Amino acid sequence: MPTFERTYIEQELKKIDGNLPEPISLYIIGGGAMSFYDLKTATKDIDVIVTSEKAATTLITALQKSGYKKIEQVKSVYRRMKTRAIIENKDGFRWDVFANTVCGGLSLSDGMVARAQPFKKLNNITISLVAPEDIFIFKAVTSRPRDREDMFILFSHGLDMTIIKEEIKRQAKLDESTAWLSFFFVGLDELVEEYHVIIPRYNEFLQMAENEMTEWLILVFLQKKSRTLHELATLLQCEEKDIIESLTVLQTQRLIQEKNGKFYRKRINHDFLVADK
Repeated sequence: MPTFERTYIEQELKKIDGNLPEPISLYIIGGGAMSFYDLKTATKDIDVIVTSEKAATTLITALQKSGYKKIEQVKSVYRRMKTRAIIENKDGFRWDVFANTVCGGLSLSDGMVARAQPFKKLNNITISLVAPEDIFIFKAVTSRPRDREDMFILFSHGLDMTIIKEEIKRQAKLDESTAWLSFFFVGLDELVEEYHVIIPRYNEFLQMAENEMTEWLILVFLQKKSRTLHELATLLQCEEKDIIESLTVLQTQRLIQEKNGKFYRKRINHDFLVADK
């Protein structure tokens, strides 16, 4: 697959800008942003997030007027990412367009918007680059070719792991239907295994993922019937003391309640499903 340097991408942005009927804001993530941060010499595509469905439709229409065509048959990994559209020109340069969320739920949060770096303002396009810490998060929860390599490049450049920790916790609260902490840790662990790096706060990320998975399993075990602390500990194959904190968290979130020594699900109709990565 061909790759494209920064100059080519900037020319394409100007071309598309001329076909836009109204102003829109673009947030560039992935390899495209890394190219503009001078962390990569070239990229095969550009991943962009817009903040509404209307803006996504406007952008896709402008891309089509600029000679791009939608790719209808896409790999399953891109379907799971809930891409709004994948669209490509005759040179093979591709846009992956997302409307406010990536992977079906990872949001362009207020924190991400605040950290984004202003990059370029054309007549109708205002372009910002998502911060390296946030690109690292997006890369960690996806499993496309070279995502771990990009994570290594970002990590080697220097990242604030405190920002990453707080943002992934925020994402988990914004979308309780997906195990974001666990997905993030899987990507982080694959980075460690493949590149043998030492991640600051690694054990904290591990504990967050373990706590999240424990809470999810408790909710699953309480889906059809109430259970005692001893029964839950037996099902989880752990000591009773090891799940007290998770039970307290779930009670605080009003997802479960305790009565007469048994724990009950309170939100029986809520779907706690682990989405495909």
